[in-house]
Amino acid sequence: MKRLAVLGGASLALALAGSAGALLTPGRTLTAPAPVTALSVTNRVVVYSVGRTRTSCGSVVLWDTPRLGHWTFGSHTILGCEEGPSGGYGIPSVAVTGDRAFWLTRIGGNITDWQLWSATPTRRVAQRLAFASADTDGPPAIVLGQGTADGVPYAVGHTLTFVSPAGSRLFRTTVDAPVRLVTSGAGAGTARIVAALADGRVVVLSRVGVVLRTDDYGPAQVRAIALALAGAIVQVGATVHIGASAAGTTVTLPPGALMLDYRQGSIVYRKGTQVRARKVSTGKDTLLRVIDVKRWQTMPFSTDPGGSGWADGRRVGWRSGPLA
Repeated sequence: MKRLAVLGGASLALALAGSAGALLTPGRTLTAPAPVTALSVTNRVVVYSVGRTRTSCGSVVLWDTPRLGHWTFGSHTILGCEEGPSGGYGIPSVAVTGDRAFWLTRIGGNITDWQLWSATPTRRVAQRLAFASADTDGPPAIVLGQGTADGVPYAVGHTLTFVSPAGSRLFRTTVDAPVRLVTSGAGAGTARIVAALADGRVVVLSRVGVVLRTDDYGPAQVRAIALALAGAIVQVGATVHIGASAAGTTVTLPPGALMLDYRQGSIVYRKGTQVRARKVSTGKDTLLRVIDVKRWQTMPFSTDPGGSGWADGRRVGWRSGPLA
């Protein structure tokens, strides 16, 4: 396995703290009615969730940046939120494929109810795709993944589903352990989905649900996953594995860093309030954005080959093109 020592301690501290400014500046912006809680980008379309307002406990906005259109969905899909549940409520995850938005709602006390919804600009009434409950202190009962032009993946327990932009099911399959993380991407050949299971295995699947590869990371917790031409990109602890677990390249991120995605041969990751890109081949580490979020909050930043989207409070930004 090839291991890259990207930056020494003193140089790393300088790289993290000494950037004069963020590289990504918005080409277009929108202002949300409340702080944004989650955001995702697919093929120049942005979807983001908005927190509580006077008229809603939360909603979702689809922003088609090429056509300059935006639509709001799901203003009443956090069912029971008016009662002030002790376990809280919200929209922690969103995804998009084509003009179809997906969002995950949660509301709970000792038990949390999770529901997955979908809508489009031409069918704006929210359609519920899945419902499941789980202990509030445990893993989410439903896991929603990043979308691509092919579709959006989600998982409920052992069951993994891939949904097309038209809303049809591309596949539904059962894996050997509960799914903890799932995402889609443009992998080599027919690889389109990667999922991290509760037992430490990471599986890569085709567009029709055929398992193409399985890697076992043992009892260590897989913290983040992505899919690229190089194969599955898997973060375990501070180490990011690029490609096969036994023969691929590894990169060590700073303590506390969390991978957000992999693009242009770079690991896009979060370190505190910073979004950064680490070039695998050279070790160059670049500040992309500084976003004012708390340590426990989701980083509302997403990138794909079409561009990057992010939110800071109520302000949503979009920039087309490459990271640099």
